[in-house]
Amino acid sequence: MKRQLILLSDMEGASGIFESNRGAVYHGSELWREVGRQCLTSDILAVCEAATECGIDEILLYDGHFAGDAEFNVILEQLPSNVRTFDTPNREFDWRRIRGQAESDPFGLITVGQHARSGEPWAYFPHTIQTPPIKAVLVNNMHIAEIGQMALSFCGTKYIANIGCNASHKEAKEISQNVACITVKNKKEGWEPSPLETYQIIKREVVEAIQTIDQKDVISISEPFDFSMELVEGYYFASPTVFPWKGNFNETVATWVSPSIEIGLELFNYVRNFIKKKS
Repeated sequence: MKRQLILLSDMEGASGIFESNRGAVYHGSELWREVGRQCLTSDILAVCEAATECGIDEILLYDGHFAGDAEFNVILEQLPSNVRTFDTPNREFDWRRIRGQAESDPFGLITVGQHARSGEPWAYFPHTIQTPPIKAVLVNNMHIAEIGQMALSFCGTKYIANIGCNASHKEAKEISQNVACITVKNKKEGWEPSPLETYQIIKREVVEAIQTIDQKDVISISEPFDFSMELVEGYYFASPTVFPWKGNFNETVATWVSPSIEIGLELFNYVRNFIKKKS
């Protein structure tokens, strides 16, 4: 049986990217090309090396930073031959299509390059998918950002590790208490190592996490799936007169109920179309 690892990446939480070189996360910028892509690729390569040593047959990667643009943040030609990427138009957040391309029972899931949610203290570039205008997205009262939408789309899969800034681990732990938390930078303690320094840390701790997978929990959330979106100050919902789901709008909060996480996240994209900026 093929052992398939799901690897879901973002960029703000990658090694080597700090406030001092924040332009490295600006997709398409010169610093992104010269620094940011190399930083994220280093972290991903460390995961790949560890996974291969542990007998993983295939790594299926979703590069989620700046979704909606076709250009990848990871340098694909540097990845090993057992890595393939999810096929979505312009790397869009199409979670039903993404989940459908993976094995029905993957070996496990790892998130890498992850940042914290909007409002988290001591975080590098915290935001919830797009802040502003979004202050929070909740599913069954759980505040989810990129980590949450990625992981919850793979319910039933063991969450092996989260790799990113120290502040990102809070969200990961709320999804799965026993996930291994691998820190590559810590703003509170002023620890800002280079990708060269974190490479062996990531590799060593991913190997340990994979070897102790029996101690990891599967990702799960109870039905029904109640979603809500809250906006930051200065934005409002221009609510429609008719909308095709069970839910509601007020000026700064929208709610909806979904039969699945993936459909709920598709409705998230529908709801955000009604966000307007106050004049």
